[in-house]
Amino acid sequence: MIRTRNLFIATAMLAFGSIQAAACPLAYVLNFSGQFGIMDLATGAFTPVGKGLANTPDGIAGKAGGPFYTVDGVTGHLLKITLDGNVTDVGDTHTGANVGPDGVSVVGALTDGTLYALDFSNRLFRINEKTAQLTLVGLLPSLPQQVPEYAGNMVTSLNGDGDKLYFTLQILEGPLKTGPSLFVIDPKTTAVSNYPVDLSDLVIGSGIVNGVLYLFGAGGDIFTLNTATHQTAVVSSYESGLTEDGPPVTGIFGAIALVEPSMISVKNPHETGISMLGKLMPMPRCQ
Repeated sequence: MIRTRNLFIATAMLAFGSIQAAACPLAYVLNFSGQFGIMDLATGAFTPVGKGLANTPDGIAGKAGGPFYTVDGVTGHLLKITLDGNVTDVGDTHTGANVGPDGVSVVGALTDGTLYALDFSNRLFRINEKTAQLTLVGLLPSLPQQVPEYAGNMVTSLNGDGDKLYFTLQILEGPLKTGPSLFVIDPKTTAVSNYPVDLSDLVIGSGIVNGVLYLFGAGGDIFTLNTATHQTAVVSSYESGLTEDGPPVTGIFGAIALVEPSMISVKNPHETGISMLGKLMPMPRCQ
């Protein structure tokens, strides 16, 4: 099943109004429904920015300060997202929809903004952010075989720091069943290290924020994962929109640290059912 969204429902569920004074840290995030916005990771409070994407993304990648990128889960096109939530189609990655064997499974980036994609066949690619062209870095045979589509049986995330990528994977049932695991990937050598992690929720997104690796659970938990000890801790929660028979329509797919400007264009979701042109509002600041 290809993950798509209902823009009206997703925006209505996310309409929390104006951003209030925030705790630390703040991050730009992108969710299952394709809505871009700002999240206070200490409280889970989310404010949507822009009208969002037409389809479910394959994660979010880029460097702090933006712009950000994702691969459209239906078209396979690389999309550029600016800080005001504006979305531009960069071009076709020629990978098609996010299904195996050749579709993009998940995207991520090092903190310098170098973009990467992992496909369902465990091939790691570097993405040219100007042309959407993919360059094969290498096959990662030490990764577990992935389920060839996201249909409720597999969850993943990908993000990175200065020189390593952090890939999380869990396959719930079947012959490919894999417990919650962290894979540390060196994109220069394609070396992979594997660490089991103890989690109480299915991780569908991650991000390095202020040097800390955050994980986002499908059920709404926000974890930190110590990359040295591989210990996890629940630090807060957010509204995931989890339903019994469907995906977490507001589940967070990734986070990138916010470089705090004085102002940002934020849409007021109370003006219409779908946020359109908004007004200039003060940015939240860490107290």
